Amino acid sequence: MEYMYPMNFEEFLIATGKEILLDKIKECYLKIEVMPEFAHEQALTLYKQYLCVGGMPESVNNFIENDMDILRYDSHIISNIVEMYISDMKKYVKNNMESVKIEKVYKNIPSQLAKDKKTFKYNLIEEEGRKRKYESPIEWLVSSGMILASHKIKKPEIPLKIYIDEDMFKLYLSDVGLLTSISEIKYPDIILDKALEFKGAITENYIAQELASNDTSLYYWTYGRNAEVDFIIYNNDGIIPIEVKSNTNVKSTSLNSYIREHKPKYAIRISAKNFGYENNIKSIPLYAAFLI
Repeated sequence: MEYMYPMNFEEFLIATGKEILLDKIKECYLKIEVMPEFAHEQALTLYKQYLCVGGMPESVNNFIENDMDILRYDSHIISNIVEMYISDMKKYVKNNMESVKIEKVYKNIPSQLAKDKKTFKYNLIEEEGRKRKYESPIEWLVSSGMILASHKIKKPEIPLKIYIDEDMFKLYLSDVGLLTSISEIKYPDIILDKALEFKGAITENYIAQELASNDTSLYYWTYGRNAEVDFIIYNNDGIIPIEVKSNTNVKSTSLNSYIREHKPKYAIRISAKNFGYENNIKSIPLYAAFLI
């Protein structure tokens, strides 16, 4: 079996003819070496364009055909894909009431991601929303590959899957371009890096998509009222926490709390900052997330 995902950022760079930049990103990742500033800025610009275009092949193709000019890119392609997704829900789910619930969940995900605490709440779909009503539609969307689910872990122990809290999870769209489209964000707001509160949600969705494209299971960790680490992964170095930041502001009490309590071999912070390693934290630029 081969599972198809939207094109991740690495594939986006290949499609847009940026193989030399891609090789430099890989080299700096392996050596934890600072990218030359001009290359770092170029990669960040392409990353912002990817947040707009996403990884659906037809969308990427149109972007390339329009000389990678985001103002000429046809945004209707993504909105049409969303409409086709909704149509598929009605086509493949014979029960009309069930297809309505599936559509409600799908369209509700952006507003759930806009919350400070992004754990999915059934009662935010509708006032009387309950698990028994929406559990099946969520499972259908996950199985269809239209959304990604990240589960909270009760404790960061091996194997992570054994310690998930079934009732605490986050939902992301399968493609960040779809999230940008459904949220009706103007592309210049992303390209010009305007201070949008929702940018954090877009960035987190992007990272979930990049990790999923590498067949990495999605988990997160919370502690007390406010501490939360966006992603927890298990690799050859053990259980590693990942903090996600949408810009260069990298202050994080949550990640520091996790490090103090669980003492991982190292931690990863993904942000707009260049590569680096300090205080046992690997700094990974947003555009290099596909390498994790």
